[in-house]
Amino acid sequence: MQRVTIILFIILSSLSCSKKEKELSSLNEHDTVIEEKVEQLLAKMTLQEKVSQMVNIGLPSLLKGDYWDERDSTVFAPKKFHKFITKYAVGSIHNTPGYLLGSKEWYKIVKEIQDSALTKTRLGIPLIYGIDNIHGANYVKESVLFPQQIALAATWNIELSRMNGKITAYESRAASLPWNFNPNIDVAMNPLWGRIAESFGEDPYLISEMGLAYMNGSQTDDLTNPESCAVCLKHFVGYGAGRNGKDRANALIPENSLRQYFLPPFERAIKEGAASVMISSNAVNSIPCHINKYYITDILKGELGFKGVVISDFSDVDFLTEVHEITSDKREATKLAVNAGVDVLMNPYDIDVVDYIVEMVESNEISIDRINDAVTRVLRLKFQLNLFEKPYNNPEDFPDLGSEKHIAENYNTAAEAITLLKNDENILPLKPGKKILVTGYAAHSTNILNGAWSRTFLGRDTQYNDPTKLSIFDAIKKEVGDTNVEFVEGTDYTEDINTSSAASKAKKADYIVVCIGEIPATEKPSDINELEVPEIQQELVKKLAVYNKPIILVMVQGRPRIIRDIEPLSKAIVMAYLPGEEGGRAISDVLFGHINPSGKLPYTYPLYSGNALTYYHKKADIRDITWAYNGFYTQYEFGHGLSYTTFKYSNVKMDKDTITGSQELKIAVNIKNTGNAEGKEVVQLYAKDLWASLAPDSKRLIRFEKINLKPGESKTVSWTIDKDDFKFVGINNKWIVEAGEFELQIGGNPKELIKKRINYKQ
Repeated sequence: MQRVTIILFIILSSLSCSKKEKELSSLNEHDTVIEEKVEQLLAKMTLQEKVSQMVNIGLPSLLKGDYWDERDSTVFAPKKFHKFITKYAVGSIHNTPGYLLGSKEWYKIVKEIQDSALTKTRLGIPLIYGIDNIHGANYVKESVLFPQQIALAATWNIELSRMNGKITAYESRAASLPWNFNPNIDVAMNPLWGRIAESFGEDPYLISEMGLAYMNGSQTDDLTNPESCAVCLKHFVGYGAGRNGKDRANALIPENSLRQYFLPPFERAIKEGAASVMISSNAVNSIPCHINKYYITDILKGELGFKGVVISDFSDVDFLTEVHEITSDKREATKLAVNAGVDVLMNPYDIDVVDYIVEMVESNEISIDRINDAVTRVLRLKFQLNLFEKPYNNPEDFPDLGSEKHIAENYNTAAEAITLLKNDENILPLKPGKKILVTGYAAHSTNILNGAWSRTFLGRDTQYNDPTKLSIFDAIKKEVGDTNVEFVEGTDYTEDINTSSAASKAKKADYIVVCIGEIPATEKPSDINELEVPEIQQELVKKLAVYNKPIILVMVQGRPRIIRDIEPLSKAIVMAYLPGEEGGRAISDVLFGHINPSGKLPYTYPLYSGNALTYYHKKADIRDITWAYNGFYTQYEFGHGLSYTTFKYSNVKMDKDTITGSQELKIAVNIKNTGNAEGKEVVQLYAKDLWASLAPDSKRLIRFEKINLKPGESKTVSWTIDKDDFKFVGINNKWIVEAGEFELQIGGNPKELIKKRINYKQ
């Protein structure tokens, strides 16, 4: 029996070595060196040292005072600092001290932490510092504040997304912050969800393309590049599908829907080398994502082959007890999360999980293989980022932090995001020399333009605002001069301020620019109970409309708010989203025609709160009370956006009308600028399965391209597609392609798509 056991051990060891050798043989020389360094370091580590690498704490836990104390300086508490950094040697850290730091202050803090980790711990392993730099390096004083991600999505411009990622990484690394908890590639199914502002919208393909571009800009192939940041894709998976539209709400997602809509953006980015993934705080089908081994180990690490770090969200092990009520014991919650496949626990307040995990490994409740896997991933990322050699960066090496070059890119993003939803009688651009009344909650606030994650978590603190940045009113005044513009607040978010004064001023105005908006918010503070624009803001529009002056409605909001009653009162409607600190200037330039708007909606804009559907719905979803199929009640459809010029689509050509097996189909269309202004157009291609074994989607975006055309200029846009563009997840939860007839729809306006039939034969 002993001999059999020995032989079996030798066989298993041989298989393990063969697997390891096979993995190493597939790596390039640089990666092979890293794997060897990881293996050597891992062999030297005690169990406690390994487990400590799996803990991510919050910076305030190292400081004097309580975690959530208000601070205006960073003072380390010696005993806390020694406990976390020297004694336990935690693996990573996140968060800010609670006030805004410049790059030099960040450098000083990170340097002190890293120097201690390198010189005062047994193995000298550096920490990795992570941060939520969501729309630019928003926690670094000198940085640019880009438009929120939903506005970036509205540009439909892959190059702009890449540039946003690149500049965010550069300005984060200027502050020695090498790990960014972004991009957000959640599929936002419910417009009530406040964090739709941080997403790329509702369409998996658009999310995949824009998310990958952001990642490639931020995280270069060589992470030793000091201007490159490791990204953290979030949130895996189903965070944007809470059934009640609230943050962290339970989602009901069948397996085929999970694979059809929610996994593709992650799969695309992981295939290209994403460094880390953050787990969703909510539950899916009543299973908290943090303990869903099927999602984390079987799908993410198994099927998708993810080799990076899997990190929990803030305090989500605690939330397994107090929110999800899976267990009353944090020790048990920790075991469930680690065994499910979570590598790093964001445990902001304490180090207790280290003792729990060590104890559970010793009692065989958690395997040492699970620990080694987690720690290998953490150490690999640290070596990839070259933190052992260069654990922080000298701010002097980053002269472009907040530079005019970066500001110009910020402005370009805001300008291309702005979406013209309505323009009756070509009221825009505004004519010069006219009297303008500017009013509304969002008219004179850069905080509302920026939204959350702007210097502070909620972005409401005005003390950190840059006085050189213009509100909408400031920018309009700069354009037309003091004598041609007046400003009246009108309303707060839900309260009247001086609507009567605005109405009085409206009598003498030629144009009325009404700027409605949302309170800067994210996560739970962004929860709302109704999608309608607050009544007091709608009343402002209604009271101004009685004077029959042209109203231009400017919407500054992270999600679509219902405007059904005030839309008919507005001659023009401009969707600005949350355009960032250059937003006021960009909005004004659109209003006056210096910028020709080219944004397109990255979500469906509903007409009613109770009838919000994504554009890729089923036919049965839109059956109305007459049994007809007119129940897709939209204010504006996904992909909608107007221009100050016109585009004509013609001469659609396909090189065949039937494809067989793995054949490719080439499709081309001519687009001509038939107007008088230079403009950008988003050319969109959709596919519709006319008959399928599972009810097909109304259509699905499969390609897009943004082009620029001068007046009278024409361009031909062409794509190559194949059977994979017609596939869907079938009844057995596998991707399949069925023979049959499909419809290709092409154009720049969802109501004017050119349709062509194509047959597929297997």
